[in-house]
Amino acid sequence: MSTTSSSTTGPPAATAPGTLRRPSQAGLHVGLLRSGAVAASAVTVLTVAWLVLLALTPSSPPGADVAGQLAFVADHPGWHVADLAVVMPLACIRDRVGHHLEVLVGDIGARPPGSPANRRATDHVHASLGVVGRPVTALPFVTRWWEPGPGWLEVGGSRIEVEPNPYSPAGEARGRALIVDELPDLEELAPVPNTVLVLAGELAREQVLPAVFPFLSLPEHDRIRSALHRLAPAAVVAVSDHWEPILEDPDLAFPSTTVPTSIGSTLATGDTVRLTVTGAVHTGTGVNLSVRLTEDEPRMVLCAHLDSKATTPGAFDNAAAVATLLALTELGYLDGLPLELVLFNGEDHIDSCGEVAWLAATDLAGIAGVVNVDGVGLAGQGLSLAALSCPPSLDTQLAGWLADHPGWVLAEPWLESDHAIFAMRGIPAAAITSQNVHALLGGLAHTPADTLDVLDLDILDQLAADLPGLLALVADELC
Repeated sequence: MSTTSSSTTGPPAATAPGTLRRPSQAGLHVGLLRSGAVAASAVTVLTVAWLVLLALTPSSPPGADVAGQLAFVADHPGWHVADLAVVMPLACIRDRVGHHLEVLVGDIGARPPGSPANRRATDHVHASLGVVGRPVTALPFVTRWWEPGPGWLEVGGSRIEVEPNPYSPAGEARGRALIVDELPDLEELAPVPNTVLVLAGELAREQVLPAVFPFLSLPEHDRIRSALHRLAPAAVVAVSDHWEPILEDPDLAFPSTTVPTSIGSTLATGDTVRLTVTGAVHTGTGVNLSVRLTEDEPRMVLCAHLDSKATTPGAFDNAAAVATLLALTELGYLDGLPLELVLFNGEDHIDSCGEVAWLAATDLAGIAGVVNVDGVGLAGQGLSLAALSCPPSLDTQLAGWLADHPGWVLAEPWLESDHAIFAMRGIPAAAITSQNVHALLGGLAHTPADTLDVLDLDILDQLAADLPGLLALVADELC
């Protein structure tokens, strides 16, 4: 019992456990709804039932809103959200989504795994899941995290501010520029002291995967890294307009930065270049969080990643998904479904630390399928669904579901998120994101621009209304 509460008679607007509970799942839970028409009718029924129950319930004391009721549950062991007398209408979900977004994006901001900010985020999520009345598993791991700092590039008497590559060692390097734009030329170079390598062309076409990334190894990237280790340059300047930094590798021992072609095109071989990089790499601990809503086997995994890059507050990537799944879970709209909610902590990290820890601790034999939510709520974009490793019968069911739900489209399969670790093992997976998201990543994802201003809460409302029915459909097919 909380020492801060002066009342022991029950939560705001509620009766003692067992005397009055929410309507059964078969009656009112949107988690069992299948079509848009039925969903619309059920929302009306929910609202009417809520108003009727409010009329029959004694007047609530001050502060007896949704947040107050959930706070009571969190502070009183033995109570959980299913004991509340008041049915939570779908309108309440927006309030909870907004609350979680304000905490994760507005208050905490960038939350790379291992950092103090990330621990604040997982503490908030852990406390929010506490109202569900089911054990919450916190799976710890140790990882490296990067604290960003400014950088400067000096050439020919000009000094410009640049962004250091993530995990670049701090320091100052000075040397002669050597421009290389093809892999064979890079591999043929002999080490030259005090050289600042300028990577351009095909060498800076895309981000070079670090060796610590556990799920994919690209031979061309392996060769680039091997050459860089052998050459041991004083520094590296990558010239690219790609939306990600070209190097993000804690095992490279030299300072580095990525600059756009508008800057890089002014460099010439032989120029005297000075690169100054600040920032720091730390070791820290993080946790994945999960809760099983039933003990059913086999089960579905519903997941989203709660971490972000160190360079962004991560609103659409991926606080919006986390906030929506938390709201649905804490308000009971997923009750009764054979689900394990998993909040991964490492999807945006170079070594996928949280995913690796979770896979090592989990028997995948009991998992029938996964639904992953990543990058939703982007203003001006609807929702999309991609199916990976699914049986034909589920593909057919999903196509029919999409046809009945305006605002959703079928997307081509994509692998750049947590559903991939299941699909590559043959476990059926569905990935939910914004429409056209991959064409919109540049200039938004992983940048300071990914703030609350880019979100449209109406889209998150739609996701919250439609997701329980989608989950029920997938679970009926796979479990």
